[in-house]
Amino acid sequence: MSKLSSEQRQRFASAIERVGDDEDILIVLAEMASEDAPVLMKKLEGEISNGFFDATAQTAHALKGLLSTFETGEPVEGLQSLIDSARQGDEKETTQLFNTLKPELLKLVDLVSQLP
Repeated sequence: MSKLSSEQRQRFASAIERVGDDEDILIVLAEMASEDAPVLMKKLEGEISNGFFDATAQTAHALKGLLSTFETGEPVEGLQSLIDSARQGDEKETTQLFNTLKPELLKLVDLVSQLP
């Protein structure tokens, strides 16, 4: 019997497929992401505001890897543009991208954290 609701199975169908249809593994990964993603988001915000763009690129890459289990499209895909602009040291673009992505990333993290 599935531990996920029908809505969760539908929303995370690709993620379930990526983990070999093993919902238990997805749930364990969701627990890890629920703990780590908010920390990475806060770290990312601090690095951007302090102009630490090399660190920003590394943290955004870690966040992208963490969340790509659950979503490979937007907003996770948008993190690559943020990584690229941070590597180029483009403060304005990096800040703008983060501010655009942040609400959707937080929404995704919230949905992931609701997995049983």
